[in-house]
Amino acid sequence: MSVEGAGPRQDADNGSAAEAAGEDKVIPEGRGDVRGISDLTYRIITPYLKDSLVHRCVQVVLVVLAVVCLIATGVRLSPLPLLPIPLFGVAYYALRRMRTASSDRLLVIWASTLLAAVVVGFWFLSVVGTWVS
Repeated sequence: MSVEGAGPRQDADNGSAAEAAGEDKVIPEGRGDVRGISDLTYRIITPYLKDSLVHRCVQVVLVVLAVVCLIATGVRLSPLPLLPIPLFGVAYYALRRMRTASSDRLLVIWASTLLAAVVVGFWFLSVVGTWVS
């Protein structure tokens, strides 16, 4: 059992009474505080970016977005809804490169490229939706 911020008091003895009473001893867990954006990136974000389930979910989302663009082309009888598909293609390429990234730095770069392409693709989809309407 570990308790954050727990430690011996200044006026306490060396803990023999606590051990005799059968209480748990506080053990430090060894994790430090996050001290900046780069530390946050390398300690918290990159482990989640390496997860294969995240990659699979992003791949499904990209395929669904491309299919929505194709369906919108048929429904609206206009080629304008096809314009975001190259951005989703760039995002898919970034996802493929993200899977094979050899270092954390490349992983963050490709994940940022993926995020930027998807966000711009969403924006482009909304702009095309207002043009066609």
